[in-house]
Amino acid sequence: MKRVFVAFNLLLVTHFLFVSKAFAQVNEAEKEPSVQLLARVQKDRVLLRWATNTAIAWKKTNTNGFILEKYVFSRDGVRLNELEKVWEKHIQKAPLETWQEIVKKDNNAAIIAQALFGESFFVEGSNNGQLADIYNLVNENEQRFSFSLLAADMSFEAAKKAGWGYEDIAVKTNEKYVYKIKPAGIDGTNKINEIKGTATIVSSKDYEPLPAPLDFQAIFGDKNVILTWNYQMFKTIYTSYTVERSIDGTNFITLNKEPLVNLNDKPEAPAKRMFYIDSLANNTKTYYYRVNGVSPFGEKGLYSKTLSGVGKPILPYMPRIFDVQLTKNDNEAIITWDFPQKGEPLLEKFQLLIASKDNGPYVVAVDNISPNQRKLTYSKLQVSNYIKIKAIGKDSKQQKTSFSTLVQPLERTPPAIPTELEGKIDSLGVVHLTWKQNTEPDFLGYRIFRGFLKDEEPSQITVSPIHQNLFIDTVQVKNLNSKVYYSLVAVDKRYNHSKKSEVLELEKPDVIPPTSPVFSGYKIKNGNVILNWIRSSEEEVTHVLSRKNLTKHSEWKTILITKDTIKNYSDTQLEANNKYRYQIKAIDKNGLVSAPSTPLTIKLVDLSPVKYIKGLDYTVNRETNQIELFWRADEKQIVEYTIYKQLKDKQPSTWRVLPATIKSIIDKEVSPNETYIYYIKAALKQGRYAKVEKIEVNF
Repeated sequence: MKRVFVAFNLLLVTHFLFVSKAFAQVNEAEKEPSVQLLARVQKDRVLLRWATNTAIAWKKTNTNGFILEKYVFSRDGVRLNELEKVWEKHIQKAPLETWQEIVKKDNNAAIIAQALFGESFFVEGSNNGQLADIYNLVNENEQRFSFSLLAADMSFEAAKKAGWGYEDIAVKTNEKYVYKIKPAGIDGTNKINEIKGTATIVSSKDYEPLPAPLDFQAIFGDKNVILTWNYQMFKTIYTSYTVERSIDGTNFITLNKEPLVNLNDKPEAPAKRMFYIDSLANNTKTYYYRVNGVSPFGEKGLYSKTLSGVGKPILPYMPRIFDVQLTKNDNEAIITWDFPQKGEPLLEKFQLLIASKDNGPYVVAVDNISPNQRKLTYSKLQVSNYIKIKAIGKDSKQQKTSFSTLVQPLERTPPAIPTELEGKIDSLGVVHLTWKQNTEPDFLGYRIFRGFLKDEEPSQITVSPIHQNLFIDTVQVKNLNSKVYYSLVAVDKRYNHSKKSEVLELEKPDVIPPTSPVFSGYKIKNGNVILNWIRSSEEEVTHVLSRKNLTKHSEWKTILITKDTIKNYSDTQLEANNKYRYQIKAIDKNGLVSAPSTPLTIKLVDLSPVKYIKGLDYTVNRETNQIELFWRADEKQIVEYTIYKQLKDKQPSTWRVLPATIKSIIDKEVSPNETYIYYIKAALKQGRYAKVEKIEVNF
């Protein structure tokens, strides 16, 4: 056996040169050489498959083969204390001369035989023979290893012939077995023991039929069909697949001459699905498809569900909208499109499709448009229209649709002014606004405006128009603005704005006390205190004025409660030479009380003259023609007396000045039938004057 040319395309083969479906490999430098073992339980036997995981280990074991051992693990459901050895077999490749018969009928066996016994092993199929030869020379051992394992996955009989499989028919249903596999060595010099063996536990009760492929789908196109099914779910069970087709749903033929393997499955990007494309003779006949998997032991699994369908012809030409002209009429446009005249015989009709959004859904606006027509006037445009022209062939499955075109008619009429604006503010400052919804077909939304002063220009608080007729806002309740003002405008899809709605005035919950009034001044007049203050800045408040006597240590006493706008008060209920303290506060309509004003302290001093002269009286002696005045006084406090004399209806004048020790005086300068008035003023030692005493005498 000199040379076998493996007929795979080089570019495809490089995808799986290092992958066997049953025994995946990685870089040999990163993997410890070992033997991997697979077991498949059938109803009356156990099938075993094994392989090394590196090309070097594969080459070493090809010389001496493997040692396969069988042990009883448990019997009648009871685990044995020690494994009970049943047998030990030395299994190795069959001699070259015994391969001739199997090679004739099994191409996979031929590949394995060439890999094991051939002098060379080349991949044929590249257009560049020199490149393929260089690649083959460098990677020949890897190719022998990879292709032989792949071929063994396709043929269990060939795998047994190569010493990589065994069929154990001596199994009992009440026993569970352990199978051990390891390399067979001849001495310690070849380091064959560095290749680790492995084991598996098997019971005939573990038999399960091979599953049917899942999620089988068929996508029918123009004289072709794409078949796809789930690959990832059963990639450890099946190494290849078979696709079958039928024209009557009963009699199926296999489409793939060679088993289908997934060339896209890579460790760094695992494949999830398998794909197969079949060509169809025509688009009128119904075809039936099914698929099943093939295990590494050559077993075929259950068939998938059967799918059927017919090809879907395609229309070779597509319409193209190239012009849209708006007319003078409202919501009307002339639509013009292109379509090759040579394609008209293939057409049944055109359709005008329309949608409010580019991604649809599109509905048929005009049907049964003649195949030779290229222009259409449409008079039912909405605010925003995405239009398409669909060409429908004589076979209704033949359809081609143009790209969409946006048509927007002119429209300058604004939406109606929003009405019935209502709202309320809760204690947390959350504002709930509602109003009557606009009903225009081109309505877009609302813009909300807010202000904190009645006459100020409000500011917009919505970033973009909102469609719903409710809005939630938040305001600070603990500030000096007691009211909030809201209004809104309606906006259509042309961004025409209505006039503003009526302004809604909302009063905030009163949680802030009114500002405190402030005393602005006072006066003392005739023993009374006249107070002046600046009112609280809040409207509709009550002012409460209170007073306490500091001299007598009395409690605060309310002396004025007023809702008027007065700013002053005269306190007349005072005692001289007492100290008083005043404060004023404001109370709003919700009962919130301001902080008291800064207190005002006033001392009431009596500056009127003190009465020192007492018992002022007189005697009249008409015989001697004189009047005598006399009085009492504490001369220690008095420096002198000044006596003023006045003839009635005349001005008084100074009459006498007496020392403090004299307390009587005689006036001889009087005339009968006259009335005299005398004033006595005492000058005190502190520089003050005592109260002037007055007496009137009729002589």
